[in-house]
Amino acid sequence: MSSKADLKRAHIIHTAIQFLKEHDLHTLTLDKIAQKANISKGGLLYHFKSKDELYSAIAQSIMTEFVDSFEALTKLEHGTGKRTRGFILASQKDYEDGAWINIAIQIIHNDNHSISIAYEQLLESLLHDGLEPSIVHMIRLTIDGLYYSKLLNIAPVSKQVTETVFDQLLQMTRKDDQT
Repeated sequence: MSSKADLKRAHIIHTAIQFLKEHDLHTLTLDKIAQKANISKGGLLYHFKSKDELYSAIAQSIMTEFVDSFEALTKLEHGTGKRTRGFILASQKDYEDGAWINIAIQIIHNDNHSISIAYEQLLESLLHDGLEPSIVHMIRLTIDGLYYSKLLNIAPVSKQVTETVFDQLLQMTRKDDQT
């Protein structure tokens, strides 16, 4: 059972993520989140000592949700490449839901080492999925490119093209199944 403090922290993180659905990361302030969460700034500071601590909790929450999605989707797959397909499907879901990994990446850029390690471990597990490592790297780099083009607004592709790219990535993991 979660304590009141745990529930309040979760509420603050959820509120911050909801705020980020409507606003840019750089507009997030402790005052705005406290107001949106219907708590005092002092109450927020009781749970998160600084904006960086709140950022870290947001990124951790996003990464935990991504990894949970990855694990659940991987369980639905079978055979060689199932973890890689789980990664593609989790990435596609996240991308379509607003590319939340981009928020975590922006926070990681501000030096959140534990989240970077978690993502690197997830990617490393894909290299032991029975697929040719170069295929895994191409899939990972293609997904990274979709995220970065959206994050940086550098020639982002249409929804239709994005869906086609994800479909093609999934096909790359099933080549062995088709022989």
